[in-house]
Amino acid sequence: MLGLVTYSKMRGSAVEWARPDSCDFNGNSVLKNIRAFAAEHPLVLAVLLLLVAATYFLAPVFFVDASQLFGHGQQQKGASDFAGGLWAEIGLAGVLVFAVVLIGWTRETRLSVAPGWRASLLTLPYIALILLMVLAVYWSVYRQDDDFALTAAEWRAIWLASFVALVVGFFEELLFRGVLLHGLRSKMPAIPAVLVAALVFGAFHFVNWVSGQPLDVTILQVISAAGGGVLYGALVLWTGSLWPSIVMHGLWDAGVTLNQTMLKTRESAGASGGGAAETTEVTLSPFYALLSPELIYGLILLGLWGWWNHRRPSS
Repeated sequence: MLGLVTYSKMRGSAVEWARPDSCDFNGNSVLKNIRAFAAEHPLVLAVLLLLVAATYFLAPVFFVDASQLFGHGQQQKGASDFAGGLWAEIGLAGVLVFAVVLIGWTRETRLSVAPGWRASLLTLPYIALILLMVLAVYWSVYRQDDDFALTAAEWRAIWLASFVALVVGFFEELLFRGVLLHGLRSKMPAIPAVLVAALVFGAFHFVNWVSGQPLDVTILQVISAAGGGVLYGALVLWTGSLWPSIVMHGLWDAGVTLNQTMLKTRESAGASGGGAAETTEVTLSPFYALLSPELIYGLILLGLWGWWNHRRPSS
């Protein structure tokens, strides 16, 4: 309160405090200006927030060995690697939520909107895909070693990594399918906006290559992320909410982490047992990622959404 109180008038036992009119600038006017700018230039503000996020992810490259950058480092594998970023991801998500609340975009980003339950049923095929992906990797590993089992420590790391995956999904969906998609929809129709947001989301993963991840792995990740972005954007259009895409994104990352942990464990067991260690490096052609079920299902949902919205006015 220091500096706000200018004088007091004693009236009996009561004290009346007064504040100068000039102090009305105290944040209310600043907040109004910020929200007015956000309402008038949503895409500009979305790009600014995206640049801030990119700066955060790229900043560590200035504090590591330069020889490990631009594809010369190691690929992140397994739950233990993924779980290490828990507090950083929570902090990052918290800052973004604060920014969204500050500019008054909780509804514009669909963060405060509950999803329609009928449209949410469209997530079921994707959940089935994730389960099949995990079961396929487990069966592949189990066929090579019928004594295969994850340790208690590995399971604890997987559960922690799954929580991190949900936080990562929350942050990335709020940034790309919330903030960026809202900004893009102010300049273009919904379907092109979803596609552009998906491409930007995929390209954003090149920061992993700058940080040291091999280029071939990064390219597959970029294409896969773009395909996932199409699906998550389609879910936002269908459900009217950000939450189904957040949950699906988190489940996908958790499934990928579980698969990487199983493959890493099998590789370590093969090496320690004197056998040939199975490689876990991705060797698929980038063109294979273009046929990913995520991208195909996402395009189908986008097409159906466009058809449905085209025919609604005439019905």
